[in-house]
Amino acid sequence: MIILLINQYPLYCQNISSKVLDSLIKLEYKELSEGYGNNFDTNHIKARLYANALLQKGKKEKNDLGIITGLYYLGTLYPNNLEKRIIYIDSAINIATSINNEGTLVFLKTHKGTVYETAAFFDIALDNYLESLELAKKTNDSDYIAILQHNIAVLKRKFGKYEEAKSLFKEALNYEKLKMGKQPNDSLSYLLTLSDLANTYRQNKELDSAAILNKQGMIMSNGKIIQSLFRLNKGILHYYSEEYTVAIKNIVESLKIFRKPESNVYFATYDLIDAYFFLGKSYDALSNKEQSIIYYKKIDSVLQQTNYLIPKIRSAYSEIIKYYKSIGDKNNQLYYINRLLYNDSIIDRNYKDINNKLIKEYDTPILFSEKEKLIYELEAQKNKSHYGIIVLLIITMVIIVVFILNHRRNKKYKTRFEELMDQKNKEFKNENIKSDPGIGIADQIVEMILKELETFEKYNDFLEINITSGILAKKMNTNSKYLTKVIKYHRKKTFTTYINDLRIDHIVQQLKTDRKLQNYTIKAIASEAGFNSTEVFSKSFLKKTGIYPSYFIKRIQS
Repeated sequence: MIILLINQYPLYCQNISSKVLDSLIKLEYKELSEGYGNNFDTNHIKARLYANALLQKGKKEKNDLGIITGLYYLGTLYPNNLEKRIIYIDSAINIATSINNEGTLVFLKTHKGTVYETAAFFDIALDNYLESLELAKKTNDSDYIAILQHNIAVLKRKFGKYEEAKSLFKEALNYEKLKMGKQPNDSLSYLLTLSDLANTYRQNKELDSAAILNKQGMIMSNGKIIQSLFRLNKGILHYYSEEYTVAIKNIVESLKIFRKPESNVYFATYDLIDAYFFLGKSYDALSNKEQSIIYYKKIDSVLQQTNYLIPKIRSAYSEIIKYYKSIGDKNNQLYYINRLLYNDSIIDRNYKDINNKLIKEYDTPILFSEKEKLIYELEAQKNKSHYGIIVLLIITMVIIVVFILNHRRNKKYKTRFEELMDQKNKEFKNENIKSDPGIGIADQIVEMILKELETFEKYNDFLEINITSGILAKKMNTNSKYLTKVIKYHRKKTFTTYINDLRIDHIVQQLKTDRKLQNYTIKAIASEAGFNSTEVFSKSFLKKTGIYPSYFIKRIQS
């Protein structure tokens, strides 16, 4: 992946002046980093030039840290392209891993976690935070231990684990308190954690504790941008005290600061959602339904831009749907029902058990029933609204197509599962070796390699992680060229496919009978099968069996 990514840069460089790039590469690494930093907020094109020059300089001088820094910088320049960002980060992580630079790995894995969290892939973010925390503890990196405890606490709060979140926030807060007064602006980390802790108490309905902490934060952050976080929390606390007008005033004041570009470092998407959500609830409590719906719809706008889905947004959609139902606007009612159903499907994937509790608030079967009723009523009004009918037909067709595709896929998966359950381990039997001018290897050598392969397969030596054709050939007292040729001719596979298929066949048989293994995570099962990447394991499993490992395990367990 690293080689592939780096080799793509010449294509990029064709679009920029080679003289400019050559002159930049002559600069020191520090100067290139400063050039990137100075242009990051104002001119991404120039920033990308400096980042690319840094990467090329690192590659030219075989400086691993230079390459890592260049890859990291380039990834930050694609804030709205998750796939690209992760490719750059993973490439940097692979290099840091190869040189065993644990300090850099802590930074990169933490950064990867924040990227996934910003994109609302909270489960993947947590995996990266936990890996980084383990490394930080191993290297006694106190700063990153505190940062990661804070980040993990935020995720735990999203999943409703308030007691665990409070404990982690308090640990991080105590550490950050010890650092205060040693560096400029070192109180900002303390204030961010204090705000999150107050927010956690508030979400856990411990309003008195939340108010005490928030008041402390308001005083400490006086005159700083970050005070708007405490002002937002203050407004929400006023809502719970039924002081709705005061709540609106404080939340609106905090929103004015949120919208300033320099505020991005302090405020997250969930802060904006909180602001709109409690403005909507406050106006609703003041019987100003129209204004409350405006703010609930702003949440939908935020979600369409960021896809930052959290369970709280469900009640906002419910209020919008009830409002349009009350005024007889069936088209908008149907539109927001579909928005809710779509978001539910994603939240269910991200939040699992948490989402089940929230769905009771507006049960999905009721939504589908209401949707069918609306479709019938809209069809009855086709002479009045041709446009509405066209939209309705498209929605209905999409639902039918999705249903059919899902049905076919499930049927296909079921068939493949049953075939796998009936299947036994395939044993390769070496046929009589006949002279074959195409393979170009002496018969006695081919026979020796095949016997070695038979032993290799019999004793499950393919489970060894990071096995290569070179390593295996050396063990068999031959060379990798002969080995891969024999595998290609007699096993009808490339070396990589041969190894991966053996691993998949083995783990399938193990999963059939080993109940303990069935309860492992996919990552742990991948490791048991000899894979060092969950993604490669899942892709290999799907390619070999036609189904995903998660589906296979669930069917076995059921």
